[in-house]
Amino acid sequence: MKKLFLMLFSIALLVSCSEDDDANGDGDPILGTWYVVELENEFSDDELSQCNLNSNITFQANTTANSEVYEEVEGECLSETSTADWERNSNGQYTFNLPFFGRQTGNVEFSGDSRFIFSVPSLPGVSLTFEK
Repeated sequence: MKKLFLMLFSIALLVSCSEDDDANGDGDPILGTWYVVELENEFSDDELSQCNLNSNITFQANTTANSEVYEEVEGECLSETSTADWERNSNGQYTFNLPFFGRQTGNVEFSGDSRFIFSVPSLPGVSLTFEK
């Protein structure tokens, strides 16, 4: 009985490890699902609502990104999904569809493996912070 339990436990352990667990080991640090957690806009007092905080982008190794943007419309939290290409430019900037601002090229500043700030030179004073 112990051998059977040990065998089942070993199989469960092997099955629980997925192929994307180490996706960032050799890949781009932006790969994965990132949620919008903060909006900085020097020109507006706009803040992210609880609904907006569900907005996310999933960057995939095949250079596509799936976005889910949540906005409050007449008291309801509605989402809109889209898929677009993303790219890492030679100067270290990234280009992708940014929630609330559309396709933008900007600077990505990583803080560890689970946080980055995206700022756009064409929108000075505006940045979005994402977390995994």
